[in-house]
Amino acid sequence: MRTALVLFSFLVFSSFTQAQDDAAAQAAQAAQQASVQAMQASQQAMQDAMRANQQASDQMTQQMMNNLDEATRNAQAAPVIGFTAKPKISVKPGGHDSPITVKLSDSTRGAIMYYTTNGWTPTISSHRYIGPITIASTTNLQAIAIAPYHVRSLVASAVYTFPNSAQQASAAPSQNPDCIPVHLAFAQDVSSKTAEIGDKVLLTLAEDLSVNGVVIAHQGDSATVTITQVEKTGAGGAPGELDFQIDPLHTSLGLLNLRGAATLEGQASLPNATALIPVVGPFTLFRHGKDADIKTGTPFTADLTPPTLNVAAP
Repeated sequence: MRTALVLFSFLVFSSFTQAQDDAAAQAAQAAQQASVQAMQASQQAMQDAMRANQQASDQMTQQMMNNLDEATRNAQAAPVIGFTAKPKISVKPGGHDSPITVKLSDSTRGAIMYYTTNGWTPTISSHRYIGPITIASTTNLQAIAIAPYHVRSLVASAVYTFPNSAQQASAAPSQNPDCIPVHLAFAQDVSSKTAEIGDKVLLTLAEDLSVNGVVIAHQGDSATVTITQVEKTGAGGAPGELDFQIDPLHTSLGLLNLRGAATLEGQASLPNATALIPVVGPFTLFRHGKDADIKTGTPFTADLTPPTLNVAAP
């Protein structure tokens, strides 16, 4: 009787233990299934987000292309009636012992003038001339004019030198006072004669770059710019042209985006005044202008927006 009772108790205990094991196994399986489902849902949400971002990017690209097409059609439809006159610079180039005041003027009706003081060719993104310019250090002044229904003017230039004065910084002061200037110099020659769009050109830092007193890149470190547009010399005296923009810079904080771009145009070689120049379309005469050449050592200044990182001096 006692043996039967013990056997019965053992069977009851085994059944209970087996039931517990089955319940635990089912719970583990349910948890695993829930985890898999959660992972699948997360992956699906990520794919949906990526698909939505791609659609938004495609729509933005299409809108930009539509805007560009419309602008091109408008430009083609606008009548071009001539060339904007070359700006006149009030002070002749040369040496000076004290600050000078320079005025720009243009004889084409409605012309807007733009200028730079660093030797780079002005564009509509350069300083717009709105009054006299005070110059107190060695400066390479360049100016252009643009008038409605006219082709852009030739470049007017004048170099002013002052004793014991270095040439002005290679880029106009930043419109954002919070930006940090990044002074660079070209480490190789580049010419519109041989350059192609997309070429990378080597530069080096002209001085240490610091953020909050901490050096994040050292003088001599490498940097690059990308050639964004190349124009070869053309018949009728058309000069060569190079456009470029700065690439991100490798620093101790990682890869940081810089802001900066410039244009350099070679010297135009116009025919004699007695020769006829067409007022519409490209030049058709045989004489070519000069290539745009950037020499090793040419300075260039970009802007760095301070990174949103806590960088503190030791």
